[in-house]
Amino acid sequence: MSMSGTQVAAFNAASGVTPQASTVLFVGTVIALSTLWGAWALYSIYRGWATQNIDKHIAGSSTVRVIVLLLILSALVLS
Repeated sequence: MSMSGTQVAAFNAASGVTPQASTVLFVGTVIALSTLWGAWALYSIYRGWATQNIDKHIAGSSTVRVIVLLLILSALVLS
């Protein structure tokens, strides 16, 4: 569903930016925050595995879950 010319003009007048610019800002923010969360989660998994607080099978499955979650989120947001 796309916006009509009147809706785009109203959006520009109210926000001062184009709808495309706000979409890029939203998508960029979601991807950046999810990447930071993924890096933190993977680092935490590694730290737990390195100190032998979690089993390597649990660490492996958790790593796969984090990566799959990031891939699914990226596919949903970027499509």
